Amino acid sequence: MKLTVKIQSIEKINSQALIIGLFEKTKTTRSESKVEGLDQSISDMVSVDGFKAGLGEVTRVLRPMGMSARELILVGLGPQEKFDEDAFTRAARAALAATRAESVSVLLSDWCLENKTEEWSVLQLAIAAGTAFEPLTEENRKLLEKRHVNIIVRQKGIALTQTAEIGQAIASAINRAKVWGNLPANICTPSYLADEAKKLASVKGVTVKIHDEKAARKIGMNAFLAVAQGSREAPRFIELHYSGAGKNESPVCLVGKAITLDAGGLCLKPSAHITEMKFDMAGGAAVLAVFEAIAKEKWPINLVALIPACENLPDGAAYKPSDVIKTLSGKTVEITNTDAEGRLILADALTYASRFEPQAIIDVATLTGAVQVALGSDISGLFVNDPVLCDMVETSADVAHDPVWALPFGGRRFKELIKSNVADCVNTGPRGVGGSCVAATFLSQFVDDETPWAHLDVAATAYKSGKDAHSTGRPVALLMMLLHQMASVAE
Repeated sequence: MKLTVKIQSIEKINSQALIIGLFEKTKTTRSESKVEGLDQSISDMVSVDGFKAGLGEVTRVLRPMGMSARELILVGLGPQEKFDEDAFTRAARAALAATRAESVSVLLSDWCLENKTEEWSVLQLAIAAGTAFEPLTEENRKLLEKRHVNIIVRQKGIALTQTAEIGQAIASAINRAKVWGNLPANICTPSYLADEAKKLASVKGVTVKIHDEKAARKIGMNAFLAVAQGSREAPRFIELHYSGAGKNESPVCLVGKAITLDAGGLCLKPSAHITEMKFDMAGGAAVLAVFEAIAKEKWPINLVALIPACENLPDGAAYKPSDVIKTLSGKTVEITNTDAEGRLILADALTYASRFEPQAIIDVATLTGAVQVALGSDISGLFVNDPVLCDMVETSADVAHDPVWALPFGGRRFKELIKSNVADCVNTGPRGVGGSCVAATFLSQFVDDETPWAHLDVAATAYKSGKDAHSTGRPVALLMMLLHQMASVAE
């Protein structure tokens, strides 16, 4: 997809399609650039076609009067007094998905939010332009490759162009994460993800290391290997390095859970939604997609990505409830539930991350169903041990429109819930008692208190359940904006 930002009068737009937003009870565009016949065309569409301009409502007219565009697309913005960030992104996606045109212009001036900068609007339009099609079919993907989106603004500046480029990179990374997430489990195996990671070895500044079972055992990743031992699919621990900044600058470390199929192990999951457990690698997919985008875009940051990839299946060789496992950190864990496997593979990965002395560690995992009970299906759970990092994550989430909510963890009460009589801790707490907070407390044991660390529980947001279950690509946008913020601070 090609993306440009221009100042252009409506009559000179030569794109195949022009998108204009309209609020309810409005019959004309607010644009200062008037075209003879355009307002009449819009008025006719409102009066004759019954277009009400409800949020996300779309109508089209071919060969609009006085314009060279092949089609005019009106998208409803809903009531002006209720127009907010959600309404903006919903309207943008609806309009951009409503046309098959390969060249599209969007008249942004009519529907910028009063409490947001034009840069924010350009960013969201750029992301929407690349991710509007849902599901991301092969046909839609090919259209996106050909499409040229032109954003018409009031006042062009280099900042808007750079913002559009960032939005385009985010959209591309989101789509990569979606493609991997939507693949069936017999294709997207740990080896498949490792092979995808190997392709990045040709990118300047990137080093790829793939640790097989033998290598992981030599390192001492017993918790990771315990989860994997019930499957015939060989585990892979993926380690990626990108050097985009000075040698003396500490890296940011991303850790992504990649259980390519989670059947629960011997504590077998119910059959109702087990097909959706192919999405349990969404954290790893997000981390891999973000790493790829940043390396290819040559952002000025040092980055390490760690992705423990394996399956969690029941088998005679599978790890068992009551087993005691010694983790890479040296801590021992009593297994009380084999379906709490994500925190085990992350425990070893987080411990491994510390050897790089990172300036921050951010892990991403579809970790607990409890986070959906706490926050619903639109907000990711955030657990963070550092107030500065917390502020950066929340700011990035706001800019990316990829919301999070900070939740408590650690402390005496949560630590009491994971005490064991035979090991340093258990891997699950009592059922129904702050499951997400307990899981984060478990993970916090494997991170140095002095290292800024954030844990994103995306179990409710990384994919949509139901008949049309699909990957959402979250929290790619949040991670990209966070790393952009960190790279900007470093400069």
